[in-house]
Amino acid sequence: MADVHPRFGTPALAVAGTGAWAVVLTLSGTFEQLLAYVIFSGWLFYALAAASLFVFRRRRVGEEAAYRTPGYPVVPIVFLLMTAALTVSTIIEAPKTAMYGLLVVLTGLPAYFVWQRRAADVAAEA
Repeated sequence: MADVHPRFGTPALAVAGTGAWAVVLTLSGTFEQLLAYVIFSGWLFYALAAASLFVFRRRRVGEEAAYRTPGYPVVPIVFLLMTAALTVSTIIEAPKTAMYGLLVVLTGLPAYFVWQRRAADVAAEA
C-alpha cells in the first residue's frame, strides 16, 4: 500500500484501497451507524494515544521529556478517565454499536500482521 505511483508521486494503491474500503463501509449501513462506529473506535485510539505519553516518558526516565503535555500527569489521567467513561457508557447503552465499531477496527489486524511480517523479513535480509 505504500508504493508510490511513478508518474504522479502519490500512494495510488493506498488511495484505491481506501476508496474500496469506503465503498464497503458505505454499503454496510446508514451514515449515522457508520458515524457511531467511527466515533466509538476513534475514542479508543485517542485513549491509546494519551496512554502512550506515559509509556514514552517512562522509557526516557532521567532524560528531558521528549513528549511534553501541559499539566502532566494530571491532564492525561483526566482525559483517560473521561475516555474510559465515554467508552464504557457506549458499551452499556449501545452494545451493538460498540461491537460493530470494534469489529471495524479489528478488520485491520490481518493487514497489520502482514506488514509486520514483511518488515521483519526486510530487516532479516539487511
